[in-house]
Amino acid sequence: MSNKKNNIMAVITIDYDEHNKTARAIIKLIEESGLFTILKDDEPNETTKQAIRDAQSGKTYKAKSFDDLVNYLEN
Repeated sequence: MSNKKNNIMAVITIDYDEHNKTARAIIKLIEESGLFTILKDDEPNETTKQAIRDAQSGKTYKAKSFDDLVNYLEN
């Protein structure tokens, strides 16, 4: 029974041989069931994605020194 009011989620980590046909089939079944959210370690979180977008668009600051960086961050 799902408890959507509390949004309580359990997290499990599964290590498997991605070259193993049976293991891949089980993971595919889990993904296709729609009952689970698949979190992959190699995907950056939203903060990291935003930092990448900022860097790609030139929104960066190159500090001349540590004191310059502190001054920039404080202002």
